Amino acid sequence: MKLNRSLTLLAATLITAGATAPALASATETQQNASGAKQSATAADEAFVLQHAEGTLKLDARPSKVVSFELGILDSLTALGVPAAGVPKSVYEGPLARYQDAPVVGTLFEPNYTVLKGIKPDLIVAGGRSLKAVPELSKVAPTVTFATDPNAFMKTFRETNLALGKAFGKEEQAAAALQKIDSNLEELHARNKGKTGAMLFVVRGNVMPHAPGDRFGYAYELTGLESVLPAKDPNAPVAPRPEPGSPEAKAAAEQRAKVVSEVAAAEPDWLIVLDRGAINNGEHTAKETLSSHPELSKTKAFKEDRVYYVHPNGWYVIGGGLNNMKTITEDLLQKMQ
Repeated sequence: MKLNRSLTLLAATLITAGATAPALASATETQQNASGAKQSATAADEAFVLQHAEGTLKLDARPSKVVSFELGILDSLTALGVPAAGVPKSVYEGPLARYQDAPVVGTLFEPNYTVLKGIKPDLIVAGGRSLKAVPELSKVAPTVTFATDPNAFMKTFRETNLALGKAFGKEEQAAAALQKIDSNLEELHARNKGKTGAMLFVVRGNVMPHAPGDRFGYAYELTGLESVLPAKDPNAPVAPRPEPGSPEAKAAAEQRAKVVSEVAAAEPDWLIVLDRGAINNGEHTAKETLSSHPELSKTKAFKEDRVYYVHPNGWYVIGGGLNNMKTITEDLLQKMQ
């Protein structure tokens, strides 16, 4: 009897163990799967995918050492809270003042490869001025570029900054910054509805009007002003810069003078002026150039102080950065009451 009872207990124990083992194995497997899923999610969060002008850059992790030769991108990264490990030589003010004493990785045009290699960046952003250096920069670290379409400035501006926000996990910050800029633009367009304008690039006493589609034609997109000049043909060939003193240079100067006369005759409501000589704290001479111009000085816009002298570095050097564009649109709102 005792033997039978012992065998019965043994059988019961074996049956129970057999039933429990799969459950334990299942629990262990669930924990492992959960741990694996968590690791995969973490890896996905840290992965870096950035849409740029030449395609898509994919990295296993978000870059921790970024170098940007494009100051508009540097400005946006600063707005998004992404620090830069090195910057090109320039004058840094406002939100970019933090980079005044940062490692200098060359100029806007020419990288300093010795300094770059010492920094060991894991991402380089080449600028429009340093495009020729992309092949060599790519040997140092993954290199991306961003393009601005002069015929759709705000569209490419939004696309670039949303891409940066997504790649660096700063989507909410990018969206909020763009919303503020869009709000300013909406107000500017409302104030300037039905008004006209002319964008003037002034350098060494020369005045060069910019129409929509020209480099600084985005002034019309920002302000909502209608250009007094026809838009530039996007399919027109780009004429090479003529040699100073050449017949081609003389013909180009005569054509510019003709266009300036057309601007003055059109009596735009606003003149928007970029003083090239004032870049990097240079001398401001644009106002003197306009006041001595035989035609522009007689326009109602000039006489009635409807002239907006843009911040030279903001427009010429930085361009499409989130902080910079917020400042530009706020300044325009303050001037265009």
